[in-house]
Amino acid sequence: MTYDQLEAFLAVAEAGGFTAASARLHKSQPAVSKLVRNLEEELRLALFDRREYRATLTDAGRLFYERAAAVVADADALRSFGLQLGGVVEPIVRLAVEAVTPLAPILAALRDAQERHPGVRFELRTERLAGVADALREGRADLGVGTALGRERARFESAPHAKVRVIPVARADHPLATCGTPIPPALLREHAQIVLRDSALADDGPSLNVLAGGLRWSVTDVTAKRDVIAAGMGWGGLPEHVVAEALARGELAALAVPEFEVEEMELFVMRRRTGTRGVVAQRLWDELVMRTRAGAD
Repeated sequence: MTYDQLEAFLAVAEAGGFTAASARLHKSQPAVSKLVRNLEEELRLALFDRREYRATLTDAGRLFYERAAAVVADADALRSFGLQLGGVVEPIVRLAVEAVTPLAPILAALRDAQERHPGVRFELRTERLAGVADALREGRADLGVGTALGRERARFESAPHAKVRVIPVARADHPLATCGTPIPPALLREHAQIVLRDSALADDGPSLNVLAGGLRWSVTDVTAKRDVIAAGMGWGGLPEHVVAEALARGELAALAVPEFEVEEMELFVMRRRTGTRGVVAQRLWDELVMRTRAGAD
């Protein structure tokens, strides 16, 4: 029994099939199938029922999964600990950040990490909604700052980071800003709501404060959303720190939208519980958690 066999088995069980597991592991599907088949032959045990369209765990497979997951987690933790003892510095640290996140504290932590480790390359990517959890799960990010959407507590370690107030706004001369309050629900749906498209890989990703039955435009970043709204082409919710100055100048107007379900987005610093952690990623995690706690005091 090898680590690669256990890793392939877990990937198939968690991804729900050999094709998805091969994409997760960056291996060919035949290679993943061979690893799992060799494991089953060694154990003389059928771990998957392959009669259906998607491979499903047998009763024995479900029991084996629990022990295998613990073994792989322990092996990853031991390897990570050994690398830290040896002072191994990873060449790249990848950080995924929810689009509404205030960047100042994150950039301060990255600046400190850059000064300590000038040879390390940092990759900062913006995700939306469940996209941060997806990036962590798929191994496209080492650390994340995002919402609880898509977060699996059993797989992710997390700490509170910040709360971001979401304000529905429109340009000051937009019909929704000049019609008085309360805004008739039918009028809201006549005008385009500008929404952030979820960056999670799943097609059925969650939505946030999206009115059912209304006209809708999708964008992929907060800057584009703000600019479309500022151009008078629609309305939508934006982080308070993004629109505060425009509201103060009277360029945008806050709207009263009772149908908004979320007035405040809670963000978390997150990482996978398993997997190798280099010195820089660990230091960056410690720094982000420390800054969060310092800000709360």
